[in-house]
Amino acid sequence: MLQVTEAAASILRQAVEAPEVPGSAVRIEPVQTPVGDPAISFQPVGGPTEGDTEGDAPGLDVFVAPELSDPLDEAVLDARETQEGAELFLRPQVQAG
Repeated sequence: MLQVTEAAASILRQAVEAPEVPGSAVRIEPVQTPVGDPAISFQPVGGPTEGDTEGDAPGLDVFVAPELSDPLDEAVLDARETQEGAELFLRPQVQAG
């Protein structure tokens, strides 16, 4: 299951709590960049789409599109500060033992 850190969840909560945003949850789905490279998108939603899996995020409902469920199953969505502001990134989960 995708794990979402408190730092990443805070950024996503701020986005969905904006008054003009329709929805109170986030759906992670595959997209393509303008040059055709694969990427992921974070979309505000009211609930899951059929086939979505839930991510583990503190204080926020996060749904993962079926196409990304397996690739993100052992990933962590985290955030870090950069010169341009906060940046979301994926990293592997640390396995105990």
